[in-house]
Amino acid sequence: MHKPCTYARVKYVTTEARSVPNKRDIILEATIRVLRERGLSGLKVEEVARQAEVGKGTVYLYFEDKQDLLKALVEYHTQRFYADAAEITASERPFRERLERLLARRLAFVDEWRGLWAAVAREANPKGQKAWLTGLHQHYQGILERFVASGVASGELRPDLDVELTAAALAAFGCSPQLDFPREPYIQQLAEVFMKGVCA
Repeated sequence: MHKPCTYARVKYVTTEARSVPNKRDIILEATIRVLRERGLSGLKVEEVARQAEVGKGTVYLYFEDKQDLLKALVEYHTQRFYADAAEITASERPFRERLERLLARRLAFVDEWRGLWAAVAREANPKGQKAWLTGLHQHYQGILERFVASGVASGELRPDLDVELTAAALAAFGCSPQLDFPREPYIQQLAEVFMKGVCA
């Protein structure tokens, strides 16, 4: 007997989905608002649709299910942060000034998630979470390595620094969402501590 054929599920982007280029971003922004208000356990596609002012069916034009939505959300916000980080660190400003601006943007990114990052990432890609997040982080690591290398090249940082390890240390620096310090003094203190370790 012939076994019935099985076909891989293919996700098609319809003409309607392509005709509204910003709709996907609107849905993702609505998703983060719902997460902040209700937490991961309270995230419902119906509520996302309501806040995005679209029909529930429109959400499914862009995302197969809630897991697909969460994965896209992590990638969307992470890539926006990385784009900002790349722009900040590639500017012609002094290293210390770029560092403070980068730390401010990093803390704003942490604030956006309000402690939800780990839970959302686990839910978004439970089987391949480590490899997926490592892939995302490698891009940020590259941005920071170029940033550190630019400081070494300009003479603002010590020439004996290990660029890769210094960038990795900077990536982990100042991420304390549970602590509520005044923002500007905190950023300046973080920058001061970091610069004391790396200055030429």
